Amino acid sequence: MDRISITFADGEVMSFAPAPGGSVLTSAEQAGNALAHSCREGTCRTCVARRPNGDEVLLCVEPAQSGFAAVVPYRRADVSPPTLRRAKINSFQKLSRSVWEIRYRLQFPLPFLPGQFVEATFPGIDGPRRFSMANGPAEAEQILHVRDIPGGAMADYLATRAKAQDAFTVRGPFGIFYLRANPKPKLFVAGGTGLAPVIAMLRGIDRSSAPPLSLVVGFAEAQDAYAIDEVKALATELPLEIVLTADTANQGWSGKMGNPVAGIGHVTAVPLQEGTEAYLCGPPGMVGAARKALRELGLRQDDIFNEEFVHQSPPA
Repeated sequence: MDRISITFADGEVMSFAPAPGGSVLTSAEQAGNALAHSCREGTCRTCVARRPNGDEVLLCVEPAQSGFAAVVPYRRADVSPPTLRRAKINSFQKLSRSVWEIRYRLQFPLPFLPGQFVEATFPGIDGPRRFSMANGPAEAEQILHVRDIPGGAMADYLATRAKAQDAFTVRGPFGIFYLRANPKPKLFVAGGTGLAPVIAMLRGIDRSSAPPLSLVVGFAEAQDAYAIDEVKALATELPLEIVLTADTANQGWSGKMGNPVAGIGHVTAVPLQEGTEAYLCGPPGMVGAARKALRELGLRQDDIFNEEFVHQSPPA
């Protein structure tokens, strides 16, 4: 076989010739095919695929070779080419000690799947930053959650220079971390601002046919907790169990002590076994530990979806 074969989650197969000296991703693009990607240098993991032997590969850096075959964890129909949009800030505020919220409007709508992210470029900041939307796709006002990193460019911008009506740009959508539409029970595990795409997913669930849902959300300290009232409001509309965790907290904390991975042990509303889907978003260490714990409990590898939040600017 002298062609490359990519199989999508729904069984559809894409076949194309390898481009000499290129990657699997560039070979697909030269053949007129679209595959999910973002950074193009092997760091964001958007283009992750799995070979027949189970090994993971990143298609943006995997050399194109005849006979290469892999499976990607998304449907071909769910890949949308990223586009650029102009935006203006409506408002911004501090939600907790370590999290900002930016609300903005777009000049033209930007379709996306709940859980996906955009690259946003703000005034005076060198290069775009990646943020998951915390709103549903049908909502006119867009919402980003921004971690307040001491000395960080975004933290400085929001604290000292930002104002309503500031113009900026967003490009997207990106990512394969999005809500799958099926009746499987769903477990969400979020750390810090990893809660943003989970809120978008919860907003995107059909209230009339929602499966059992559990959310474990953790913060380094109770002072970092945010959007709790919003999540509790969603729980009045959905069959949603909420487990709050904090590594450290004072006596007024109503949640559990510990990290989100430990919080999984307090889940009762969804079965922690094969047949349940899990969506993980947060720091890489948390995501890796949660994935390992869920695999040990019996969840299928293909039913665990994750996004890792690495706080760095992507290449311009």
